[in-house]
Amino acid sequence: MRDTILAAFAAQRRDRAQQAALDALAVGGAMPAACLTWAEWGAAADYVAGALLAMGLQRGERVVILAGNSLLWPVADVGVLLAGGVSVGAYPTCSAVQLRSLLADSGARVLIVDTEAQHGKARDAVRTLPDPPLVVHGGWMGERRSEATAPAAQPGNETCWTAWLADGAAALERADVRRELEARTADAGPDDVAVLIYTSGSTGEPKGACLTHRYLLSSAAAIRDTLAVTAADRYLAFLPFCHAAERVFGHYTRILTGATAGLVLDHGRVWDAARAFRPTVLGGVPRLFEKLHDALLTADAAARANPAHAAAWSRATEAGARRAVVRRAATADPREHEVAELLWLEHGAPLRAWAAEWVGDQLRVATSGGALLPIGVAEALDAAGITVLGAYGLTEHLCVAFHRPDAYDFTSAGAPMPGTELRIAADGEIQVRRSALTFAGYHGRPADTASAFTDDGEWLRTGDLGVLRDGRLAVTGRLKELIALSAGKKVAPLPIEERLVGEPWIAQAVCFGEGRRYLTALLTLRRDAVERWAVESGLAFDYAALLEHAEVRAQVQAMVDRVNAMVSTPERIRRFALLDRELTVQDGELTPTLKVRRAVVAERHHALLEALY
Repeated sequence: MRDTILAAFAAQRRDRAQQAALDALAVGGAMPAACLTWAEWGAAADYVAGALLAMGLQRGERVVILAGNSLLWPVADVGVLLAGGVSVGAYPTCSAVQLRSLLADSGARVLIVDTEAQHGKARDAVRTLPDPPLVVHGGWMGERRSEATAPAAQPGNETCWTAWLADGAAALERADVRRELEARTADAGPDDVAVLIYTSGSTGEPKGACLTHRYLLSSAAAIRDTLAVTAADRYLAFLPFCHAAERVFGHYTRILTGATAGLVLDHGRVWDAARAFRPTVLGGVPRLFEKLHDALLTADAAARANPAHAAAWSRATEAGARRAVVRRAATADPREHEVAELLWLEHGAPLRAWAAEWVGDQLRVATSGGALLPIGVAEALDAAGITVLGAYGLTEHLCVAFHRPDAYDFTSAGAPMPGTELRIAADGEIQVRRSALTFAGYHGRPADTASAFTDDGEWLRTGDLGVLRDGRLAVTGRLKELIALSAGKKVAPLPIEERLVGEPWIAQAVCFGEGRRYLTALLTLRRDAVERWAVESGLAFDYAALLEHAEVRAQVQAMVDRVNAMVSTPERIRRFALLDRELTVQDGELTPTLKVRRAVVAERHHALLEALY
């Protein structure tokens, strides 16, 4: 069991037995609120393991978990690992067809779901599988099931969670089952596959990345050392547990360090949960922090319009901006830091109070991954006292680059993390040397595994383009997403799209132009910002009409022009169209990790794009 995530869990279970480990927040949508200590988490995970052993799960067999951010997820996950199984996460937003594909590809023996809705999806998914898994469905730690809809009898390949755990507890009373559980836990090795995380499939079919105990433990240690995470930290956990970031940056790092998790089941209640739970660590994606920035703009406008608050607010913003600039400056001397901090302490109270209303008053570090946070958003939040550190990684090697709390900027993804070595290939691709932090391959796909590395097998090919500037990695695009214009010029769309969403009104931007004479873009706007401007301008139109209004289009054109002025002629956006809604995961236009599915967007808006040419 040495050098495994199970050893780390056993240490927390022993040393912090009565300390809170998992807190399901009622304010975050849990019904009801509940808390598990490390000892209680361990006991519940034992029951899961006992149930799996009783049904004959063999070492290395897969168990799929389809659930939201409830207590069920981490309990089931650790139970699977204790039994020697491989834990596989399914996105809560997946369709029955996608779930069936994942079950078939992984060859899962068991599928654990929480809510009635997920139970219905599971039934549809397993119906046509030749060897369907056992479906364990909701009840304890899931959505409340009404007695009227609960089935009177379970089909042969189904059982309910509470009955299944009771079976596990009873099985552990048998000496042979208890010995087998102890043997499997003791025999677990660092190179055993512990987890399959399915890639989001932005450019192809999702593949199951095999992550070993060594990967999980090494990655968690790199995160701990980079962000100085300790047992005193409190994480807000709202990204799906099947997401590599929440699974490793959150779940397994907490297991290594003993930090506490506040679980948010309803993503619409993130800010309520943050205010109540008062996290010290908040990991999210750019869209989360863009919404926080929108709230800051609203607060700024209200404060400046109120004569009683305007002067104090202005002093706070000036002090915050000065402090932020000094903190980011590599050449600032200690005296500058001291003066900036004193001014912030003296004048920053209005902004600190605003931040506490959104993220609580204990936040130590916030992080954002998946894409570069727009620079204007990052700078504004930094000036308000909320520093959001950028990062870069992928499922195959999550811990690639990360900013440090005392050394950060907003134009790169940061310096390489402990244990990671980078290089930029001749074609501009970011490549990562194979190490303990690198995945073990794709489940059942040897050819795909081989092609993920260079010919010598030493360097992981990320498929992303980048440059190293003063030891920090800047991601500049996707190798496979280069747009070849008809004149032969190849354009990387990602940097252009990131500049566009850095403009005040632009929420999403997707560039096109393959085989065409020039680039075009589909844009979605920040509706709150546009409607706020319309009210201030005395325009009484609904949102759809506003998008057609000449002055709105002129404002957007000015923003596009500003971006065009910063890029080469072939990279300039010649024409654009405005969409009346944001691209979403539910509509298949974004992956579950919020990456754009460019081909889907192009097909869905084909007529609109054709009109731009």
